[in-house]
Amino acid sequence: MTVSSGANEDNPNKYSWNTLQDRLRASVVSISISFPIPFDTESNSIGYATGFVVDADQGIILSNRHVMGPGPSSHKATFFDNQEVFLQPTYYDPEHDFSFFRYDPAELKGIEPRPIRLAPEKAHSGLEIRVVGNNSNEKMSVHQGELSQLDRNAPVYGRNPKKTYNDINTFYYQASTSSEGGSSGSPVVDIAGDAVAIEAGGNRAASNYMMPLQPVKYAFDYIRRGEIPPRGTLQAVFRHMTHVQAERLGLEAAAAASEGVCADESTGVLIVHKVVPNGPADGVLQVGDIIIGVNNTAVPGFPELFGIIDAEIGRSISMRVFRKSQFITVHAMVQDLYEIMPTRTLNLGNCYLHDLSFQEAASGSAPVTGVKISMDATSLFPSHETGQRKVIHAINYQVTPNLNALIQVLRGIHRGQPLVVTVKDFHDPRDEAMFVTYFPQVTAPILMYTRSIATGFWAVEPVYGLIGAPEPKLGPALSVDYANLTSTADDSFASRVQQCMVWIETRPVCPADGQYAIGRSGTGLVVDPKRGLVLCSTRLLPNPTSNISATFGSARANATLAYIHPLYPVAFVKYDPALLADIIPDLGLLKPDRRLGVGDPVTVFAGTNSQLKQCAATVSGRQLLTTTPCESCLDQVFINTENFLLSPTPTPMEYNIGVVCVNDQVRGVLLSLPECFHCTYTNKYFGFDIALVLPALSQLRASDIVPNSVRVLDVEFSCLSLATARAFGVSAHRLQDILHSAPETRSVLKVCRILHIRPADMVSLEIGDIVLQINGRNVEHIDDVACFDCDLVQLTIIRQGRELVLSIPTTPFQGANTNHIVYWAGMYFQQPYHTVLQQATRPVSNVYVFTFTDGSPIAMESFHLKMFVSEISKNPINTLDDVVRVAKLVRDPNLAEFNKRVARNEKMSSGTIPGRDVIIHIVMLNGEDVVKSFRTNDQYFPAWQLRRGPRIDDNWVLEEF
Repeated sequence: MTVSSGANEDNPNKYSWNTLQDRLRASVVSISISFPIPFDTESNSIGYATGFVVDADQGIILSNRHVMGPGPSSHKATFFDNQEVFLQPTYYDPEHDFSFFRYDPAELKGIEPRPIRLAPEKAHSGLEIRVVGNNSNEKMSVHQGELSQLDRNAPVYGRNPKKTYNDINTFYYQASTSSEGGSSGSPVVDIAGDAVAIEAGGNRAASNYMMPLQPVKYAFDYIRRGEIPPRGTLQAVFRHMTHVQAERLGLEAAAAASEGVCADESTGVLIVHKVVPNGPADGVLQVGDIIIGVNNTAVPGFPELFGIIDAEIGRSISMRVFRKSQFITVHAMVQDLYEIMPTRTLNLGNCYLHDLSFQEAASGSAPVTGVKISMDATSLFPSHETGQRKVIHAINYQVTPNLNALIQVLRGIHRGQPLVVTVKDFHDPRDEAMFVTYFPQVTAPILMYTRSIATGFWAVEPVYGLIGAPEPKLGPALSVDYANLTSTADDSFASRVQQCMVWIETRPVCPADGQYAIGRSGTGLVVDPKRGLVLCSTRLLPNPTSNISATFGSARANATLAYIHPLYPVAFVKYDPALLADIIPDLGLLKPDRRLGVGDPVTVFAGTNSQLKQCAATVSGRQLLTTTPCESCLDQVFINTENFLLSPTPTPMEYNIGVVCVNDQVRGVLLSLPECFHCTYTNKYFGFDIALVLPALSQLRASDIVPNSVRVLDVEFSCLSLATARAFGVSAHRLQDILHSAPETRSVLKVCRILHIRPADMVSLEIGDIVLQINGRNVEHIDDVACFDCDLVQLTIIRQGRELVLSIPTTPFQGANTNHIVYWAGMYFQQPYHTVLQQATRPVSNVYVFTFTDGSPIAMESFHLKMFVSEISKNPINTLDDVVRVAKLVRDPNLAEFNKRVARNEKMSSGTIPGRDVIIHIVMLNGEDVVKSFRTNDQYFPAWQLRRGPRIDDNWVLEEF
């Protein structure tokens, strides 16, 4: 590369920095960014950046590639007078960090942007510059600096698995301007207002990196003619090095001069940094080769090298290289770079798959083959086996070099059939894994996204019949297999417990009940083999939308969620009992004569049906289980629940459940609580008496309908020592009576929180009330007042030092067992679950939003999570059916036609994606009213809903609308 001294620069005295903003004001725009789905190097997200007009007549705006993104996107430009226009993502370079947007000039009123001239020839070391852009989302921020390096290699921003994009095969400029986030895509201008570079990135040391405009100007000449600029590749990465560094590698100055390399006319040479396996350069070039010339032309820098490569697509070029102390000539075929750009992505029920791109393959020196797992929000592929850098190379031993091949393999697979998947890490070829997974019974919609070359928009089409119907039931063979697997020489109680152990796996369809769509697995206990009922921890089923499977030995069966207990961390799963008729023993769960007491010896069993562990322990005490709602997820909160403690304390078990037995009788279970990375009780296990869950089990045995008969007092209790109770006014006689009826009791119960506000004329408990008796019996422990099956209870209480007898109505437990989810505008709507109702100050409707999709329209407006929705576009919202009705009402009628035009690759003048402006009225958990507006994106966020019937055998059903 030759460095200019700037001696031929036009006279700068006729311009002033003071007038720069006035000259550029109408030409620099703020760009809001929405990436609705993950693709290639970008995750689904929102952001803001800068662009500038380079052709006002055609409405062409220049910005960065990482601003446009390689995948589906939505962009809006805001001009200095706050006029907004939507942008077409017309073109992004396959390698370099620049892109071109289009807007419709007719949509602008009252302003005429002046195009900023691209002047790469004016860049020189020492040039005073200004970066004009949307720094930190502040429009028209101006940062001054001075160009220093003009021949640095492209910066490496890191190998973060979620963002592996790094520019390659180009020079970069460096300057210290203190510009930060939001400045990406800003014009780097001289005093005349001409662009000499484009802002691309920076680091914490106040160094900013600017991309030269030579490749930009080359592409721009094609774009303004409505053509796609030719781009060739050898599938190799080159780096620039100084002549001194080249001499250290053996290239002496005299020898280089004899080959036409003159140190006085350039700053260095190009060296081969990476060669992508199976590419055109593989076997031709080697890492460390110094490039002397191409086609008998000197190539001292990137512009000269790629000027030739771009012009020779489909033809062979001769390359003179210095390798191992000698000059040799090699030949390589130039490939069309667009051939290895992915232009489709398959949304396999929120698992996104697409061809591996050259950009990512080159970052790890991996071959451009295989299907990348861009994001797996369904746990279709086990998280410990896959990550953001994993590529599928085979399914069921059939090679999948691209998305087409993968789709052909999937078309021959039934739901529930095992998939043997081979994946590799494209950053580490040694990291290869093979595992078995199963396609879920129910998923979010399966969609194919295809990019239009004419507009940059993506057509979205549903894919039907990709995965076949559920596989037929396995029949009697399953019973034989399981019987042989679990048979033992003796018929001991431990053997029967082992046969009742079943491995449960869950894969949620979508976020629900404060839990994201993360798969779980662990052990459950068959508690009724005739009904096919399995007891397990809610840690396995924190999300009610889960696809569930139960594995018995080497055989696997689908299951449904029968019931989640509203008070205890207990869930019941149901499988088809005909599959294992008369094989699994009945443990004969009965209500014991008394609860486990302090000092009782117990035996704890934990494991699977192929491996069982047991240990001896002693009940060492009891305590109230109190968990606080996590601000991040608001998962299930447990109150008014007592658990027992064991000594020695069992170590955390990977099975999520332990069976506590006394004299060959199940007396309790050890359960882990729903997982939350922000809470302290994640890896702890708590003991619960089996008697607590027997009423629910009885209802599941007696009916096929999901139980919904638990009633509560809507208050939270805490324990009060007897001494403190005496100070609150409890008489000595009452305390003596309590001790006589329950010698182990060392406390009484006090109301510490009211969960739901009741009408003023209703008799109810108050904070500070001490409960002594219920229906004339002494309250011995929390289980006496935790839940009821009657409408009214009589309580003897102490209130303000006075003893009172009150008839208190119980209320149905609200928010248990979610059965309806609506997805619209990127938001997940559901009925408010119990933890939300406990925390809400003013639940104004039966519609609650727990979370929304990153990159969605609602995310662009900085909405907070955890909100009730009361109104959408002047339509009252009280139920989820209201949401569905309004979603259909505000749906853009032009959506179908727009999608057809994109699929036909038709050109369009406007950058507007189908959607509607809507106003939403929400109420936060603290009761604060918020009104906001946003624009829906019907193209990339299709609406759908999940429903589940009232029967325990009912599965979730997907409906698109």
